Amino acid sequence: MGDPSYFRLVPASCATVPIDWTKVPEASKKFLLDDWGTDWSDPKMEKKRPLPATIEDFAKMVHSSKFFGYMHPKLCTLLLDISEFGLAAQAKIPVNCLQIPGPRFYMKYLSCVWFVMFLPGERDGITGCSPKVPEVSWEEEEDKEEEKDKEDKEDKDEDEEDEEENKKQVARDKAVAEEFDPRLCEEIERWGTLRAQVNKRVADWEGFTLKSSLQDAQMSEAIMGLPRDHPAFRSMMTNAMSSLKSMS
Repeated sequence: MGDPSYFRLVPASCATVPIDWTKVPEASKKFLLDDWGTDWSDPKMEKKRPLPATIEDFAKMVHSSKFFGYMHPKLCTLLLDISEFGLAAQAKIPVNCLQIPGPRFYMKYLSCVWFVMFLPGERDGITGCSPKVPEVSWEEEEDKEEEKDKEDKEDKDEDEEDEEENKKQVARDKAVAEEFDPRLCEEIERWGTLRAQVNKRVADWEGFTLKSSLQDAQMSEAIMGLPRDHPAFRSMMTNAMSSLKSMS
């Protein structure tokens, strides 16, 4: 159980960056296909999806699934394997900067916009999230409309209203990602992963390295094996609930 993540944006500059799956370890490929390889458009659920060819294909493959907020060791390892091996051919030597920004994508999880940036050829990357993105509400929109427009909206059925509201929310989320992306790239060029490592911040958003995310996931997995009354288990559960409340 839990909330899914929804695809929002892959910057045009990296949407078609290819992933060389022949270089990615078999365990990570198997994990990806086992968890995301089912083609749900097939009524019998027998059809399988291929490995995603590009960064955009990958982001769309994990759309509407448990992704951010559920970054367990196998998922972190998959992302690290893609960065180090699958994108190795995209690695470039930095010139006049500390780090070249890598391919990245943005998704919505709970009330925040999240991202993953790969660092081609390196066993690392950066992930993080925005502050809460205000929700679009019909009450808010109607306050800005003329009376005639209000009456027209009242005539719509609930499904139409929900669909239109969702489109506006998606547009708002995408705008947040588009505004942040140049700042993210600028910071990576100047500081690399340093601020994510030290301050847990990237261009004013929360930020973490994929390496540290893997370490945290491994520690969480170990703590989950402890008795429920163990202080470490209880502390982790309290912190997890506080984190979810801050993002919802």
